[in-house]
Amino acid sequence: MGLRRWLTTLTCLTVAGVALERPDAVSRVLSSFIAPLHAQQSATNTTDAAALPHYIPGGHALTFKPDGVGDDGAGDGDAADGASPVRAAEPVPPAPQPASQPAPQAAPTAAPIAPLARPEAPAVARQEPSIAVPAARTATITIELDPTLMRSKPAAVPPVPVIPAKELFGAAKAPAPLAARAIGTYARGCLAGAVALPVDGPAWQAMRLSRNRNWGHPNLVKLVERLALQSQTQDGWPGLLVGDISQPRGGPMLTGHASHQLGLDADVWLTPMPNKRLSRKEREDLSATSMLDSTDLAVDPKVFTPGHVQLIKRAASYPEVERVLVHPAIKKALCEVAGPDRGWLGKVRPIGGHYYHFHIRIGCPAGSGAVCKPQIPTTGEDGCGKEVQDWLARLAPSKTPPPPRPPGYKPPPPKPQITLAQLPAECTAVLESGPDGVAVPPEAKVDLKAIAKAPAALKPHLRKMHAEK
Repeated sequence: MGLRRWLTTLTCLTVAGVALERPDAVSRVLSSFIAPLHAQQSATNTTDAAALPHYIPGGHALTFKPDGVGDDGAGDGDAADGASPVRAAEPVPPAPQPASQPAPQAAPTAAPIAPLARPEAPAVARQEPSIAVPAARTATITIELDPTLMRSKPAAVPPVPVIPAKELFGAAKAPAPLAARAIGTYARGCLAGAVALPVDGPAWQAMRLSRNRNWGHPNLVKLVERLALQSQTQDGWPGLLVGDISQPRGGPMLTGHASHQLGLDADVWLTPMPNKRLSRKEREDLSATSMLDSTDLAVDPKVFTPGHVQLIKRAASYPEVERVLVHPAIKKALCEVAGPDRGWLGKVRPIGGHYYHFHIRIGCPAGSGAVCKPQIPTTGEDGCGKEVQDWLARLAPSKTPPPPRPPGYKPPPPKPQITLAQLPAECTAVLESGPDGVAVPPEAKVDLKAIAKAPAALKPHLRKMHAEK
């Protein structure tokens, strides 16, 4: 036998002898190689398990709860991400043996090595060495719902509908039994203590009676009656057909005007009053006469007469009147025939529409205090220059068609309706006062500062409302 072969045989015999005599040493040597492999595999499993699988829905958490416990009898500590770390495998200590029996040798952790035959040794039963494999730790995957998702959501409460102020004031059939006061602004206010223009008078007739809009501040009603009588007796005008003044308690109207809310505005038709009393049906069906020609940019001289000029001039000449609103074409015609007396023209203001009637507006009555908000006074200029020309240019039909709407164009939403909360707090008292008052919805709020500034006649009612709310 050669030297190399002899050395190989000797080495194998030596290893076999050591394995038989000292199996614990072989187990420790093999464990030093196997334990790192187990630790690496366990770390890989932990890393892979930290990522949520695709089937875990959003809002859920994935946790790992080991079934076993550590060597110290306590559960494994929680890792930073909420999953329990997996420890590297450790050698399992041998089970204790009774004192009367010799302790068996620890089973090596290496693979079993077949012992070499030794003829000189007697045959004895030997325990086959085996590798001690750490007990497998099973991990339980628990899917827990997000507690915020498990809470029962309260039932959706439908929003309280906001009642437009025009519906409340439109429902009032009679005036508020309070001292006469115009409260707020011409386009956002109300009227207390209104009086009605009689349906029939010696020089006027009220129109569109179904609207119930022949109510106004006492000062305005007296002015309309005076204008009708003086224009008839002094100017030869047949009499006035009076259109809308205001509702019994003022406020926003169901249809038509944005103003007329204080009882300080009145529409007077440019159609002369017939020489007979109109029936209720005729007052509903009779159409007013337009003063414009076919271009809608100039008056028709066959219709617009010097009597119209004198009627508008008389209305604008009253000191209580702050404005008379007419169509720009009518304003231009007045400028052309006014003559040297032009002081009254400054009150005549051009505005769109108003081609079949003119609009009288008086100022806040004396004694109104802070509850009535006046407009900016006119400058006194006749307004017959650039202002009229700009208005007519604005009303002239365009020579070029409008550009097409872009794809997906949506018209702008309509303006929101005025609510009672947007009106002065005193308007709530105006609505509710008296036996014919209108119930105010919960949305109305009474401001203590508004009570302090309110007229003396309204303060008790406002205090009562505030106490009830």
